[in-house]
Amino acid sequence: MIQPLNPKPNGQCKVVALPMQSSDGALHHISASSLKLYLGCSLKYYFKKILKLEEPTSPAFQLGKAVHAGLQAFHLGRWHGKSHDEQTVLKAYHRAFLEQEATDPVQYKSGEREKFLEKGELILKAYLDSDHAKMEDIPLGVEVKLEEEFAELPSPLLGYVDLVRPGNIPVDFKTYAATPNVELEAFQHELQLTAYQLLIEEATGEAVEGRELVFLVKTAKPKIIVHRIPPATEAAKARFWLVAQAAIDGIYHERFYPQPGMACSWCSFRQECKAWTGGVS
Repeated sequence: MIQPLNPKPNGQCKVVALPMQSSDGALHHISASSLKLYLGCSLKYYFKKILKLEEPTSPAFQLGKAVHAGLQAFHLGRWHGKSHDEQTVLKAYHRAFLEQEATDPVQYKSGEREKFLEKGELILKAYLDSDHAKMEDIPLGVEVKLEEEFAELPSPLLGYVDLVRPGNIPVDFKTYAATPNVELEAFQHELQLTAYQLLIEEATGEAVEGRELVFLVKTAKPKIIVHRIPPATEAAKARFWLVAQAAIDGIYHERFYPQPGMACSWCSFRQECKAWTGGVS
């Protein structure tokens, strides 16, 4: 249910007052990924979040999830003073890979599975050998779930942060097939990183000193690229609220339309999109 508004006037944002009931439950909470999904294509959001149509799992997605499990084992070990050596990390990686195969199988081409498995091992080994893995500071949190209510939104904001470093710095790990343009990636993930900052500041009452993206690049020789950006300014936070309010307003009032663009080339719902009539027969 959408939460009642109890705004705390801060002079920063325009508060959108929405009714208290949501017919589909999609706004029990809102995450940065849901906001980005809606803003990218509102009809894809409808297929995925409202109709809950299933998407085929890709090998790259399965690999990324398993690599994240390895990273999680490493940083949880560091955080709790337990084993976090290469063997521990790879064991967690293989376990996650097998669990996903059992619950959400992927159709591999001949020999592809073994190549993906090896690629994941290589990228985790590259990370363990990187300066980022050799950081001396102990994490403040690993795979942290944060959910907070804000006066600016009618639904609680939800986020899962991969790693929180001293200084309340949220870290998000990304796996990529090719070397990314880090400035462009930082721009594209600004919504997510600002959401994390707002959630951490609300939960701790303390400032966030920076935000960090770590790219694990699956090239022949894996690369680890760390890109740290400053904390979001008050203007950037106000921008986040405005964007989030616009998306929530669209979801609540069921504005779901096709948004043709480059992303259509890899969208799983292209056939459903073609069949969409908007209720006109």
